Amino acid sequence: MREGTTAEGPELGLAIVEGIAIGRAVVWASDPAPRPVTTIAREHLRLDRAITRAASGVEEMVRLLPRAEAELFEPEIAILSELRPALLEQVDAGERAEDSVNEATSVASTDLLADARARLLDGLAHDERSVERCLEGRDGDRVLVTSALTPSVVASLPTRVVGIVAAAGDADRAIGRASHAAILARSRDIPLVLIGPEIVRAVHNDDTVVLDTTTTPGAMWLSPIATTLLAAQSRREAWMRTRAEEETSVVAPLDHLAIEVHVNVSSLHEHIPAAAEGIGLLRTEIVFGHRREEPSEAEQVGALRALAARVGGAPVFVRLFDAGGDKPLPWLRAPPGSEARGIELLLRHPAVLDTQLRAITRAAQRADIRALLPLVRSAKDIECVRTRAGGRVSVGAMVETPDAVDRIGEIASAADFVSIGTNDLFAIVTGYGRVDSALSPDRRVLIMIENVLTAAHARGRKVSVCGEMAGDAHGARILVGLGIDALSVATGRFAKVKLSLRDVSLDDCREVAREAMR
Repeated sequence: MREGTTAEGPELGLAIVEGIAIGRAVVWASDPAPRPVTTIAREHLRLDRAITRAASGVEEMVRLLPRAEAELFEPEIAILSELRPALLEQVDAGERAEDSVNEATSVASTDLLADARARLLDGLAHDERSVERCLEGRDGDRVLVTSALTPSVVASLPTRVVGIVAAAGDADRAIGRASHAAILARSRDIPLVLIGPEIVRAVHNDDTVVLDTTTTPGAMWLSPIATTLLAAQSRREAWMRTRAEEETSVVAPLDHLAIEVHVNVSSLHEHIPAAAEGIGLLRTEIVFGHRREEPSEAEQVGALRALAARVGGAPVFVRLFDAGGDKPLPWLRAPPGSEARGIELLLRHPAVLDTQLRAITRAAQRADIRALLPLVRSAKDIECVRTRAGGRVSVGAMVETPDAVDRIGEIASAADFVSIGTNDLFAIVTGYGRVDSALSPDRRVLIMIENVLTAAHARGRKVSVCGEMAGDAHGARILVGLGIDALSVATGRFAKVKLSLRDVSLDDCREVAREAMR
């Protein structure tokens, strides 16, 4: 029996986002009851309005969310556009609107398709099952309980929703650790567990729920007795203290491994651990992603100096605006028919590029600030930017594609330092999602990382990794074993990564790397 439980015992499930939550349940209802068919014209109008409303809802969310979260929803706009003609055709053939939606989305292969389905059904039901309606008149901390968790639901949750319990049967694969819903829950620090559908159906509004996803498997207590509730409150307080203590316990550098641990930063207001040895990746396209127009030089200088002040004299690696593809910026668009991204797109907007380089150069006069080029293709990209910056700032290259790995010799010779973006590199090589593949190291990519290290070190260049692999304890050990010079991780994973490396030797990490390469 796990510590703090009683004979009543918990229900067990898959822990997706770590944490401990205590609150009363708010149940997000399943599909609304179908309405009888009236006329084909009436069903066509209902469905057409629901599709329009769903698309508008997604577009509004994209406008309001921070860039890093908004970009998760942009493909859903295309999904709804593709669904429209097929759904309307089914209704025109005499099918009920709800049935056409359910039939077209019955196999929710992604959580964005599940999200689109939920939005369409919400529109047809006139918001009778929206989370906002469910929370009306219910105060205090709440645990959301749902049979169909979608990204839009997570994005819209108020702060008093402190935990999420979602159903996950054998046929439900839409939710996972790297799903859009999970990414949003993790960024909001909301504990999330997947549990059997029959257990979810047993929960009623205002039932007391205790959720603990700090262990494996995750656990949920429904209407716990007083001693179980007190034990959970005690565990939650202890867990929160431990999180704070972890951060203070990793102040010492990892000199025995000869590596530094930096943090990835996407906001001016993000918490930066005191022990961070620098900002290894400043995502400027997210910092200014909410803007409708290009930020001025003065605004950029102010932001860079403010962040540099928070890390003292430690280095700040400023990635130039990384736009294009799934990260559009209103003031940095690709020409019609072009798929330009990263530095290629920036070079097509010389005024934007020059403004950012002037801001970096000015900020670098008072702090250790360096420019990092996204999606570098060749030495020419680096030389061009160095010339435009007047040679007054260090210029580094992000290696994110197999083509860049093939040219690593010339790239490393031209750059002052190299950073490997493992998310894109793994995704391109394996064909899987960026986060999923980066957490399941592929030997082919590990060989590429090794090649980058060999070429860069031969030219006296330091190499860092800033992708999801660096923020995973096992992945970090592989990278250290391969010979990486620095890791840059999400601020929330900083302490855990340093703790996972604090008590291992370089030989231990080399053995882990050798095993992964096999």
